[in-house]
Amino acid sequence: MPKRSKTSDVDHASSLLSASDLLRRWQAGSDATLWRAEKDGLLLPVREGRRRGYSWETIWAFEGGQPPRVMEAAYRKRLLTPEQAAMRVPYRPSTLITKAREGTLPCRRIGTRVRFVADEIDRWLCSWL
Repeated sequence: MPKRSKTSDVDHASSLLSASDLLRRWQAGSDATLWRAEKDGLLLPVREGRRRGYSWETIWAFEGGQPPRVMEAAYRKRLLTPEQAAMRVPYRPSTLITKAREGTLPCRRIGTRVRFVADEIDRWLCSWL
């Protein structure tokens, strides 16, 4: 299996994400975040041989639901924080969070944190132009 740098996107060929890959994807949280989600039955790990991790379907269900089929590849990439998303659009991070909570801007939820899919941000911005 090819080595990855810690800053690269998650390996798309793998069917499972490790706990560390998942925390890098979210850019937040800790082992305690995963432990609480597992304990509450919200994020269930699975095993493939000796490897323990999380399936994409489980991750997406935890984050707020399955993505549209045509956008699955985009949803597998690392999520953006509100600050990173604000660099792509002419809005402040607080405005993006408000629009996400109103439901006008697609987002992913990790507990109380809001994260964005880069392609969804671009698509949302194009719909306003």
